[in-house]
Amino acid sequence: MFSIMLTYSIQAIVILLIIFELLRKNRKKIGWGSLSLLLSLLGMAVSFEFGNYILGDQLLSFLGLPTWSNSVDNTRFHYTIFLSSIFFIPSLIIGYKNPKEFGATIGKRISSIYLFLIIISLLFFIISILHN
Repeated sequence: MFSIMLTYSIQAIVILLIIFELLRKNRKKIGWGSLSLLLSLLGMAVSFEFGNYILGDQLLSFLGLPTWSNSVDNTRFHYTIFLSSIFFIPSLIIGYKNPKEFGATIGKRISSIYLFLIIISLLFFIISILHN
């Protein structure tokens, strides 16, 4: 357990150092568009599994909400996908409205990719339910 926490801590420190270095070399201004990058990173953090820990599951449990849907013909849906969409959709909108600010373009791209994958997975889930 300690080695896993140490690994994630080192990764977080390295990511922060890279971000600070990018900010230091930044020629673009930091503004509302920069929020796009932050929101997309939060959306990813909510949906990723860190060992046996998923931040989105913990947030949903804290709010008293279930993390998985009920079984319907052996199909279940993970509600964390909706929680991550709460971060990705505003990130995409902010990135499109403020494209010249630091982080807006990459935040917009990350959010676009994840929202596309979420939509595809929702379509497959709906098709699997209708097929059964």
